[in-house]
Amino acid sequence: MDAFLDAIPAWLLFILIVGGSVGLAWAGTVLLRRRTTAPTDEKHNEVAGFIFATVGVIYAVLLAFTVIIVLEQHLAAESAVSQEAAALITVAHDTSSFPEPARGQVHDQLRAYAQFVINDEWRTIDEGTLEREESRGALAAINTMWSIYRSLPPGQVDPHTTDSLDNLSAQRAIRLQSNVAALPEVLWFGLLFGGVVAICFCLVLHMKNVQLHAALTALLTGLIATSLWMIVLINHPFAGDLHVSTDAFRHAIYVIDSLPR
Repeated sequence: MDAFLDAIPAWLLFILIVGGSVGLAWAGTVLLRRRTTAPTDEKHNEVAGFIFATVGVIYAVLLAFTVIIVLEQHLAAESAVSQEAAALITVAHDTSSFPEPARGQVHDQLRAYAQFVINDEWRTIDEGTLEREESRGALAAINTMWSIYRSLPPGQVDPHTTDSLDNLSAQRAIRLQSNVAALPEVLWFGLLFGGVVAICFCLVLHMKNVQLHAALTALLTGLIATSLWMIVLINHPFAGDLHVSTDAFRHAIYVIDSLPR
């Protein structure tokens, strides 16, 4: 739902989401107060305040739950990248005992694999399109390495070496799964609808000081909008300004290049 926002810089998103929401809340409160009369019932704020408190608690739980989920997904993606890069280095070390030209060929494929991942797969992949959007070059590099393994005499490829390549494939699958946009659209609907309802209750409440009323409504709106802005920034771990760093794979390339040929 929000993948198109990945192309917008974080500072501009902040201005659009937070600044725009705060401005609308302030203007809406002032305009509404000018067009409506003060309630004559003294219990108006008590009833509205009680309902607002209930709505606020429910929305706060939903918002906090979503932030935690998205943050855990982002941290899981960082961990998956680190594990896959480590598996890449392990394969390079395990194959250092291969005779030439097999050793050089495997190292070349490992380097190419890392480059394909950085250049082709460091972006958001829509759910249900994983098999079409993953890098063909990266898959070809892994298949080529398996072909090199099979071309060697059995005594030169021990089980630990094949296990390390199996582990690389497994870590790749985990990283690709963490790259799929996972926040359901129904959850986005709940966040946006709940935020609008909470802000509307601020408008229902009455204060004698119109500017103070508008300022408090704008502050609450800014807090909600900032939380949504943070969710947008980290919802897609491999896209946007706060995407997972490629440093782990670049370090793996450096290690591979430093091994003797």
